Amino acid sequence: MAVLVLRIPVRHRRPAAAAALLATVLAAAGAADAAEKLIASVPGTDFTVGGTAVVQAVPFAVAGPVSGVGFTARWSAAVADEENGLAPWSLDLAATITAPDGSSTLTWPRFGGDRTYADYPLQDFIGGFADVGGSGTFQWRFTSVGPPWVAALSDVEYHLTTRVDDVTATYTGSVAAGPTWSRPYYIAGVSGLGPMVYQAMPFQVAVSGGYAFTSVVASGNHFLALYQGGFDPAQPLVNLLDYEAGNGSSPNGPPAGTARISALLFEGRSYYLVASQWSAGTPGQSYTTTVVGPGALVVEGLDRLFADGFETP
Repeated sequence: MAVLVLRIPVRHRRPAAAAALLATVLAAAGAADAAEKLIASVPGTDFTVGGTAVVQAVPFAVAGPVSGVGFTARWSAAVADEENGLAPWSLDLAATITAPDGSSTLTWPRFGGDRTYADYPLQDFIGGFADVGGSGTFQWRFTSVGPPWVAALSDVEYHLTTRVDDVTATYTGSVAAGPTWSRPYYIAGVSGLGPMVYQAMPFQVAVSGGYAFTSVVASGNHFLALYQGGFDPAQPLVNLLDYEAGNGSSPNGPPAGTARISALLFEGRSYYLVASQWSAGTPGQSYTTTVVGPGALVVEGLDRLFADGFETP
């Protein structure tokens, strides 16, 4: 199905044929000046991080202002605890980024996303620079869990972002009934609690940058997954970019029933946001998902999802 993108401002209404997934748009736009828009990208070299910090000098030539950074790479373990998988974790990866003039520093702790030494896609962002200039060399200082374990980063790319107004949209869906799958348990494993009902939303982004997804059910647990480049429910680990088990198990994470994902997303790529029933033994529920980013979502078959509705003829 083709993606229809309307770029001329017109009146807003819900299309008569809109699916139930996106039938109700609830939120109004905010102007919190918190979204991060991508403004520059440069490739980097592969490297490993063991017991000694690794410093990478990353030159950029962009006017700015720069308020944040992004990092994309494939994380894997060059030296791993393969007996029980306790180390290293991608969650052990951290970075400190210093602006070219030294006037501002970002501390980015634990920005990996999975507790296994399996190959893992990193595609993340963080804001917090004091609007620095973008022309010059940014210093990235990487650390990990340390000896004897060694983390490896490949297909590395560094990004700069700038702060823009939030574009916020909220929609509702339900996993009470529908197609089923065996959802991911973690980045290299599939849950045995299925089959579970799922609902997938294919989309693109109108503006490259950092996007945050928060999905909530009224009670119990929830599950949310983000795919890049394709989604096949029969192969739930293929193209999996990020996920969250919304069961409240993380000491610093959201409460049970709330699942949150943030990622650096790129215009022109295909994404799928998949909400899932927690297990076959628990009732599927209605959910509400809020999306915050620097631009609108381009939803396949349903035009653009704006803060106040769908842009349609």
